[in-house]
Amino acid sequence: MAATGNRGAYDLNSYRSQRNARLSEPTRPVRGTAVPKTHPNPTPQTRRARRPRVVRKSQKQLRAEARRSRAVAFRVVALAAVLFLVFGFKIYSQVQVDELDQQLDAINQQISVIESDNTRRNMELNANVSLEKVDQYARYELGMVKISDYQVNYVKLSEDDAVEVSGGKTHGDKDIAQKLKINKNE
Repeated sequence: MAATGNRGAYDLNSYRSQRNARLSEPTRPVRGTAVPKTHPNPTPQTRRARRPRVVRKSQKQLRAEARRSRAVAFRVVALAAVLFLVFGFKIYSQVQVDELDQQLDAINQQISVIESDNTRRNMELNANVSLEKVDQYARYELGMVKISDYQVNYVKLSEDDAVEVSGGKTHGDKDIAQKLKINKNE
């Protein structure tokens, strides 16, 4: 679309100037007709300033509004306090968890040091208590020798049981209760 002169397809300035001219002059609606017509006000000074609308309320209404506003304020303060406590508890618990984690790490380090020391000492103990070391200690320090066949005495268990009482008396295969009675009488 080609624009010719001031009457282009998208030229809205002509409408704006008419609208601005209408809006700049004060108008007053005329009542009683089907379509209200606007006529310019003859004198703008005679126009009265609008008074703010004042609503009168009774004391009872004012007290009820004050009570409601205090209740709302109390609820807001209570909610803020609860939120503050929740966030405070969250921060406090996180600090406690961090401190416990640090203590746990320190204890785990101590455990690893003690375990390595225990392993070292067990290795030393095993080295000192080997059979070869015990044999050398018994021979050279205590003067012991290994047992020979002539030193072995075998015990025969096929014979009857006998109780030997001090004083050289022996009792045959009797009931143990009778043996004890005999020992008490003697």
